[in-house]
Amino acid sequence: MKAIFTTAYWPPVACFAAIFPDGEWVLEQHEHYQKQTIRNRCSICGANGPQWLIIPVIRKHGLKTPIREVMLDLSRDWQRVHWLAIESAYRSSPYYEYYRDEIRKFYTIKKSTSLFEYNTAILRWCADALETDISISYTELYNMLYSENDFRLHLPAYEAIPYYQVFARKQGFVPGQSILDLLMNEGPEAWKALETKTNGQQQPQLR
Repeated sequence: MKAIFTTAYWPPVACFAAIFPDGEWVLEQHEHYQKQTIRNRCSICGANGPQWLIIPVIRKHGLKTPIREVMLDLSRDWQRVHWLAIESAYRSSPYYEYYRDEIRKFYTIKKSTSLFEYNTAILRWCADALETDISISYTELYNMLYSENDFRLHLPAYEAIPYYQVFARKQGFVPGQSILDLLMNEGPEAWKALETKTNGQQQPQLR
């Protein structure tokens, strides 16, 4: 199973479900950056419901900046803000302590780093944490099946399987979250929410 995805900050559960447990995750590396997408944002579920965490970035060429040239904006305090939000949402989750130190390292970046490099490091960590055989590769050419002017988010078809969430008693199960939400709440049992009807479909693509 092979799927082409854009780079994503803590990708949605749906992406992993599409190729779990041993598919090929192909990263689009030739596109131009598109704002207001999961390229630099993810959703976590806290006491007040879903919350978007957004990474400020530096684009030297505006919307025509190649994705590999988009840099993390380290002049802003987003790393501390994101980490505090993650702590608030998940410190009482079953696997917060289990993953805490490993996840914390993604919020202590000091040197100039591209968004693409940063997201790929997170993706590789997720694949390992999920104990999958997912391989990661890169596109050789830009995929022309989607337009640079279309900022809508298209996820693979995914019938969400409810899993434990810290605040489910208050707000019910909240689907559509990032893989971080699933890992914090289910840990090594996350596979139960990834073995879905999505598996076996042919080459889903995500903008």
